[in-house]
Formats: sequence, C-alpha cells, structure tokens
Amino acid sequence: MPFDIFLLVIVSILVVGAILFFLTGFIIVKKNHIAIIEKAGQFEGIYESGWHYFRPLLYRRAGMYKKGEAQIKLEINKINYLLTYEIIDVKKFHYEGNHDFLGIVKASLKEDKTKISDYLINRFNLVGVRFIKLEKIKK
Repeated sequence: MPFDIFLLVIVSILVVGAILFFLTGFIIVKKNHIAIIEKAGQFEGIYESGWHYFRPLLYRRAGMYKKGEAQIKLEINKINYLLTYEIIDVKKFHYEGNHDFLGIVKASLKEDKTKISDYLINRFNLVGVRFIKLEKIKK
C-alpha cells in the first residue's frame, strides 16, 4: 500500500512538472510590438503580436520592441527634449544598435547646429532606426 501512494506521488509530480514545463514556452507579444526569438543564442526569428509557442530551454525571447513611432524624453544639460523615432529594422537594432539614444543626441548637439537633423538621421540609420524629430520640451 505505501508503495502505491509513493508511486502516485511521483507520477503526479512528473505530470505537473511536464505541464508547467510545457506552459513556459508560451509567449504573448503585445499589440504593436515585435519579439526577437533566439535559438541557442542565435537569431531564430521575429514574432508579431499574438500568442506564440516555442520549445522551452531551446528557444528564448531575447527582446521585445514597439512597432511604429515611439517617443522618449531625454534631459541634456538641464534641458528636456522629446525624441520621436521608429525602429525600422528590428534585427539590426537588437544586435547592432547600442540603444544609447541619450549618447547619440548628446553627440549630435556638439556638432554643427544647422546639421543636427542630418547627423541624427545618419547615426540612427546605422542602428536600424528612423529619426523623426527632436524637440525641446517647454516647461
């Protein structure tokens, strides 16, 4: 009799463990977002909005990014700026971009003031981002 209970407990633990392991492979990509999926540390693909499943341990979500225009507030020398941009190449942005928007904007402000927009367009383009505009925020 005790062996039957022991076997039942072990089987129950294994079944619950298998169910939990299976459920860890589900990913929900929010509306207007894109997820980067890797297999063994290498790019495997991009998931769009919705529910997706991949095998746990073998695959993982490496990043999630907003589709379309995005804005970020930056403070440089006690002046607030609003940067509007759009990620156009998610793979390039994830693997090659340094995601240092503050550093890029700071460097651009040190350049010729008449060419700030050109500098930002070129620099952001290198990391898969389309520069839209940079504006001072009035307090």
